[in-house]
Amino acid sequence: MNSYRYFDYDRSFEGLMTVIFELYEDIERAKFMPDDQGSLFDTKVFIATDMAEATRVLKALEDKFPKRFMREMVAVFLSCDNNKEDILIRAIKGVFEHGYGYIFSSEKAASEFRRIRRNVLSENHNYKGLLRFKEVEGGVMLAEFEPKNDILTLIVPHFVKRLPTINFVIADVKRGTAAMHMNGKVEFLELKSLDYTISEKEKFFEEAWKDFYKTIAIDERRNENLMISNMPKRYWRYLIEK
Repeated sequence: MNSYRYFDYDRSFEGLMTVIFELYEDIERAKFMPDDQGSLFDTKVFIATDMAEATRVLKALEDKFPKRFMREMVAVFLSCDNNKEDILIRAIKGVFEHGYGYIFSSEKAASEFRRIRRNVLSENHNYKGLLRFKEVEGGVMLAEFEPKNDILTLIVPHFVKRLPTINFVIADVKRGTAAMHMNGKVEFLELKSLDYTISEKEKFFEEAWKDFYKTIAIDERRNENLMISNMPKRYWRYLIEK
C-alpha cells in the first residue's frame, strides 16, 4: 500500500494554488490523479477552487520572492508534462521553506522544476521566430500552430509588441484556443473550428516564396536528417515551403 494522498482539481492555476493552501502540511504525500486514472482501491479528494485561499498563496509568493519566480511558476503550469502538478506544489513549498535559492538546488522537485521551465520557455522562444502569419480575407493576419506546451498566453505579448498596429489571430489548433488582437486589444477565446480563405495578395506571396525556395534548393545536397536536427518535424506543418 502506498501512502499518497491523491487529489484532483479544476485544472486552473488558482485551483492548484488552492491545493497548496489545503494540503500544505502534507504536500510531500500529495499526488495529482486525474479522473481517468486510479482504481477502486485509491481514495481521492477533489479540491474546489477557493479564490480567497489561492489569493493568499499568490500574495505570499509575490511579497516574499522575486517576480521572475511567478513567471517561472506559470511557465511550468503551462507545460504538457504529466507530473507538473506534483512538481509545482513540492517546488513551491520548498521555496517557502528554504527561500528562492531552493530552485537552484539538487533536490528532485527543484531540478524537475528547472527542466520543465527550460522546456516550456525554449519552445516559446523557438515559436517567436517560427510562427508564420498569413493574410486572410478581411485583412487579418492569421498564424496557426500546435505547440507541445500550452504557450499561447506566453507568446502573444511578444507579437503584440512587435505588431502593435496589426490585427492578428494566433490559433492553437491542438487545444482549440486562440488569441485575437484587434485594435490594440487582446482577447483569448475557445476555437471550435477554423474556417478561412487566404487573400489574393497572400496567394501571390505564398507562390512566390515556394518558387524562391525551389529555385535555391539543391536536390543533390538535400539532407533531411540535418534539417530535422536543426528544426524538428513538429515545427514543419505550418511552414509554406514544407
